[in-house]
Amino acid sequence: SAPTAAIGAPSAGLKWKVGDLVSFSGSASDAQDGPLPASRLDWSLVLFHCDTQSNCHQHPIQTYAGVAGGTFTAPEHAYPSYLQLTLTLTDSGGLASTQTVRLDPQTTVLTFQTTPNGLPLVFGSVASPTSFSRTVIVGSRNTISAPSGQKGSQTYSFQSWSDNGGQTHEIVAPAAPTTYAGRYPK
Repeated sequence: SAPTAAIGAPSAGLKWKVGDLVSFSGSASDAQDGPLPASRLDWSLVLFHCDTQSNCHQHPIQTYAGVAGGTFTAPEHAYPSYLQLTLTLTDSGGLASTQTVRLDPQTTVLTFQTTPNGLPLVFGSVASPTSFSRTVIVGSRNTISAPSGQKGSQTYSFQSWSDNGGQTHEIVAPAAPTTYAGRYPK
């Protein structure tokens, strides 16, 4: 009969942030071999990046061969995405078993506004008229930019951001929902 894999940590309820150190551990047993040694346990960590709920592609992050546990650092990546940690074990007869845990990120909502409202701001590489919001992974680095804008026949020049950053600058997503406002005087 095939062996049995058991992931002890992390649990599926873990919500990670960019840069978090995540511990993992597991064990294996087999009806014929008894408890299997760590040398029989192999792990893989894969990031799934999705452009819709059902359309995802994979980014292999790392493999860990012959260990009962270890740690990894939660990666920087755009949302929506999640991590999948898989434990695979093989018994002395060559039969294999796997167990997988999906690890979703902790997210926050960033809102973007301008004074006056309706001017475009750039989040990442996409310009959008304000106001708009983006969901991001806590701890992720995101570039924002406030180009000169036009509303009707009036042209506006950037003055300042509410967070005192430069016209184009990087923000690290905080845990709490946050609003960033670009100011354009008349």
